[in-house]
Amino acid sequence: MPLTAAQRTALLESDANTGLLGAREATCTALAKQGLAVRYGRTGGHYLTPEGLRVRAELARTELPSHEPETPPEPARQASGASGFLADDGHGPGAGGGSGSRAAEVAAAWSGLLEIRRVLQDGDTGRPAPWERDRYVHAVALALEAAGLPPSARDASGRPARPGYAVAPAAAQDGVAEVSWPAPGDEPAGPALDRCRALLEPHGWQCTLHRDRGGQAAFLLVSPRRA
Repeated sequence: MPLTAAQRTALLESDANTGLLGAREATCTALAKQGLAVRYGRTGGHYLTPEGLRVRAELARTELPSHEPETPPEPARQASGASGFLADDGHGPGAGGGSGSRAAEVAAAWSGLLEIRRVLQDGDTGRPAPWERDRYVHAVALALEAAGLPPSARDASGRPARPGYAVAPAAAQDGVAEVSWPAPGDEPAGPALDRCRALLEPHGWQCTLHRDRGGQAAFLLVSPRRA
């Protein structure tokens, strides 16, 4: 069945990270009847199904360029807009630290992530959903920020100004994130990275500790755990 203009708009304006629809109830119900959305959760929100996410991606490639790009830029820094939220990857000046509004945004994004895992994986929240695998830097950063770990912050010259996690794509491995712990001075990263690993692994991320060729700087390689 062809999509109406309202249904196309609802798909394009859905949350790019969680698939949550913000359209009117009648539009969401119509999308659900076509297998593109499903009602889930305590609040009864509608989320895109895997087919809905596929159709959304197709529309994003063909509709007017005023809509946000399907894949956020990497590394995924804090941003706002139609997609609503991006986690702080620790490569910028900071996304507001522990402010109340930022904490609320992080908590809402984490709740939405768990909700979409339930929707897309038959209630299983212990492993990353398919779209997390495509946005692995954002997903890993969100897991760390939601757990209360501080993101690193950089000064104007790009040097670490505040100790914390930093997430980036691994240099030579597709689909793998590299988590480091930049800090001013000689603060050891090992204990902090152990905390990162302890927080990520229960949520379906496989972590291995590595060091650079000089044996000095430690970092984690993080990938979705195989089912």
